[in-house]
Amino acid sequence: MRLSFIFRRVLVILLFVGRPLLAADDYPPHPDSIAQAGVPKGELLKGFYTANERSVFPGTERAYQIYLPAGFDKSKPTPFIVFQDGVIYNAPVVFDNLIAKHDLPALIGIFINPGVVPAVNPDALPRFNRSYEYDSVSATYSSFLIDEFLPAISERHGISLSTDANDAAICGNSSGGICAFMTAWHRPDRFRRVFTGVGTYVGIHGADQLPVLVRKLEPKPLRVYLQSGEQDNNLYCGDWWMANQTMERSLAWAGYDVAHTWGTGGHNGKQATAIFPDVLRWLWRDWSEAKEINANPRGDSKWLGYQVVQAGSGWEEIKISDENTQDLSADMKVEVKKMSAKSLAASATGEVYFFKPQPAFIFRIPVDGQARLLAKRLDVLSIHKLAVGLKGELHVLHSRRPEGARALGILQADDSIQIKHDHLMSKTFVLNQFQRTFLAVESVDSWPGEPLPSMMAIAGVEPARLYFSSAIGDYSSLRALCLSPDQSLLYGIDADGSQVWSIRVDQDGTKEIVDPFADEEEQAKRVLSHAQPFYHLDSFAQTHPDAKGLCVDTDGRLYVATALGIQVCDQAGRVNFIIPIPQQAYDVCFGGKDLAELFITCGDRIFKRPTKVHGLVSGQMAPVKPAAPKL
Repeated sequence: MRLSFIFRRVLVILLFVGRPLLAADDYPPHPDSIAQAGVPKGELLKGFYTANERSVFPGTERAYQIYLPAGFDKSKPTPFIVFQDGVIYNAPVVFDNLIAKHDLPALIGIFINPGVVPAVNPDALPRFNRSYEYDSVSATYSSFLIDEFLPAISERHGISLSTDANDAAICGNSSGGICAFMTAWHRPDRFRRVFTGVGTYVGIHGADQLPVLVRKLEPKPLRVYLQSGEQDNNLYCGDWWMANQTMERSLAWAGYDVAHTWGTGGHNGKQATAIFPDVLRWLWRDWSEAKEINANPRGDSKWLGYQVVQAGSGWEEIKISDENTQDLSADMKVEVKKMSAKSLAASATGEVYFFKPQPAFIFRIPVDGQARLLAKRLDVLSIHKLAVGLKGELHVLHSRRPEGARALGILQADDSIQIKHDHLMSKTFVLNQFQRTFLAVESVDSWPGEPLPSMMAIAGVEPARLYFSSAIGDYSSLRALCLSPDQSLLYGIDADGSQVWSIRVDQDGTKEIVDPFADEEEQAKRVLSHAQPFYHLDSFAQTHPDAKGLCVDTDGRLYVATALGIQVCDQAGRVNFIIPIPQQAYDVCFGGKDLAELFITCGDRIFKRPTKVHGLVSGQMAPVKPAAPKL
């Protein structure tokens, strides 16, 4: 009897507790999610898509459906919405009702399923691509969707999708939600309206890092609606309920046009389906009058990058003038423009120099105007680095013909390079001994005779001294160098491009190097000390920083060209914000009038962007002591 009493009490408690749990997911349908009499009905087309071997998802097969609104006119570019996981949220019925009420434009709905690679035989499993495609935070799915799938089905069905990003939305639930957000995040040039139901912003393929990245990267022109519930998933990879709230707070902090609905339900599409008509109204509000979606629309973004760049400004491509190319053939002119642009060097007056290494061409960008060819067909194997000297002369670190050994020379008016320092003097064994050196040069007017490294930095005005160190310890092969504004620290990107080292430069004049061939460790102790991997650069999921170039401003910020963008660090070693770039940058420097423009080399192109700050060119400008950072 006692056990029976306990059982009844437990049953009562379970029923009492269970009722709100069941009710939590009991969301009644929205009136606009129910088919209504007299409303014109759209058409659903069905299809099947198989990706070929050139696809980013080779061999995948997937079903899809396309909603065409009533009275659809194939001759006109049409707004559209993409859905992951096929038809969800009872979307075709919602479209019928909202289009009839003019709450939506007459748009196309595209419902696409995740890919599956068929099994090789009946006793094997297919490969299910859903998590790989949807949970990934890389640009792979956006590339598949935008560059492959949408053009293919447009051609197959004779439909014309609008190329205006303001005309395109993308939606999804769970993993389909994070997929929708990442597609728009990577390609705001094609999608600007996003809805995610119970979005998977957790640690499966790195999406748990997104809230921080949203705060560090310059706001993008996106309008985002999020939904989740208190009973959403809480699994090995994270807590969906908390992750969605964290994501919403980051978007709001960064100034995005963001809204949300939080509920009490679980990891399903019930609440998302119930609110979907109102979500669409919010995403497409004022669509017939002012459809443009802008970044930071209210002007309340807290992105720290606005301390440096102006809101609404962007990168301007520097065109290469045909001036001084008269003796080049038409084919060569085209080829020169396609060559990758490498490291940058600036003068104190704002002129910027860059080179294209093989064959060797050097270009000059005046303070105002196009890039002009300065030197062509130089008699060198390749150029490694440029630097502007104390008197404005252009120093060229290059590989000589025919030996391939490195030398430092000064560019002459006749496009020749006057060799100033050559390490081949008869002591060729020195090349092997010092082949992985780096240096800071306070004056290039004197050179002790050691082999040159692949990187150099020029510092100081007075006194003029040379500093260098052999490759020892953990900072043996730095990718690029620059000096702090006060020229007391040497910054260098480590070999794998993930960190920037900070090394103190000894400025005691009594410790000048007398014997360049002395013991390597002894030399390093005399010149450089207290080395630390001080700046840990941000990565995102599978994206390695791959840092390549760096520079500083007079306030002490360090700018590093990475795969994620220009990562800007404070003097305490922290990445404060990231300036997005058109593509992976090879180098970055300040130039232009008052050294107030940021220049980058990206592939075969060069860009600049105006800033509110000023750069500093070591070697031509006196040291500047910035204010101490907040710790």
